[in-house]
Amino acid sequence: MLPWFNGLSRKEQLLLLLCSVCIFAYIVFFIVLRPMHLSAITLERQNELAAESLKNVRQLASEYKLLTDSGAETSAAPKQNLTLIIDKLVKDNGLQMKRFQPSSTGDVQLRFENSSFNKILNLLNQLESTYSVRIKDLSVSQGGIEETVDVSIRLHGGR
Repeated sequence: MLPWFNGLSRKEQLLLLLCSVCIFAYIVFFIVLRPMHLSAITLERQNELAAESLKNVRQLASEYKLLTDSGAETSAAPKQNLTLIIDKLVKDNGLQMKRFQPSSTGDVQLRFENSSFNKILNLLNQLESTYSVRIKDLSVSQGGIEETVDVSIRLHGGR
């Protein structure tokens, strides 16, 4: 190839080198620089969207803080002692507890023996719907007396 290039006139050699440089620059631009530029534009747009989302989150957080500081969330009902709630509801439903065991984590374990299934369900419904007490564990088995059940319950929380 070198003999062919040397066989060209000086003007043709210069023109060929100039065209080669232009083609090389074109290839570098479209294969390397243009994709990098498009990636930079995409990343800038993603950063703008993330900044906008962060701004919205901060605004919502400040609104939430204002609401909690003003006491808007505590308007439902004051926090009551779970022991007193359970004691009252057990008496109201005509049940008798065989075991009541509070724990340091805020859970309470209850045991009922030979109790009416419908009364137990009513008790649990009242605890969940009225006092937001969660049932963590529930074990039901047939009681020693006909048409009764033995129930072990682990409860948590309440408002």
